[in-house]
Amino acid sequence: MRLRTRLAALASLVPEGSVVADIGTDHAFLPIFLVQEGLARKVIAVENRLSTLNRARQSLNLFNHNYKIELRLGDGLKPLRREDGVEIVVIAGLGGRAICRMLLASREKWDWFQMLILQPMQETPLLRRWLVAHGMRLVSERLVREGAKIYEIMAVGRGRQAVADPLLFELGPCLVRERDPLLAALIKQKIGRCRAIAAALQSSGRRESKFKQAYFREKEARLTEVLALVGDSGDHR
Repeated sequence: MRLRTRLAALASLVPEGSVVADIGTDHAFLPIFLVQEGLARKVIAVENRLSTLNRARQSLNLFNHNYKIELRLGDGLKPLRREDGVEIVVIAGLGGRAICRMLLASREKWDWFQMLILQPMQETPLLRRWLVAHGMRLVSERLVREGAKIYEIMAVGRGRQAVADPLLFELGPCLVRERDPLLAALIKQKIGRCRAIAAALQSSGRRESKFKQAYFREKEARLTEVLALVGDSGDHR
């Protein structure tokens, strides 16, 4: 099986031979790939809707991987049990705030896992800030482009992490440190959003709009400074 770019990037962060839980598995393509490639010796694939779980079951029947992939119905991490021995938890395709809520709802299970692999669809800075505030650290981060969208993917482990500059929650401390090839393109997108929001706020006469506009102008200036430091030699395909 050949995965799309986003799922392939998630799979690349899974240590070989792991026991994995894929939360929100959809068609179960990621679990199937992990088993086929020997990256996972077992996968628990979780969905919160029976119709979607049945769709995943059809995929497992097609590829004959029912013996190494177990399907479970439930919300978030709640269907997981300690005796499952899950080492890696993958949560992809949800908003950052939804991922925070999902993790918080199963706070008592965090110590069971070695690593979380997360791919938020939006509110990534909020997710990074929340993780660090709750005693987790960003082990690795990477950017992948699929179509016009740049996805931010992070591997998270237990342990305290100090983030000196709040702007790093926006950009990703590992992405900045390692000069990810797509970092310049991501910064340009963020600058564009800041400009668009500031321009929309400019027409409003409300006092709070002026404060918000000033915030986004300042954020644009900081991002522009970082872009100059990072350079513009990244991958912009």
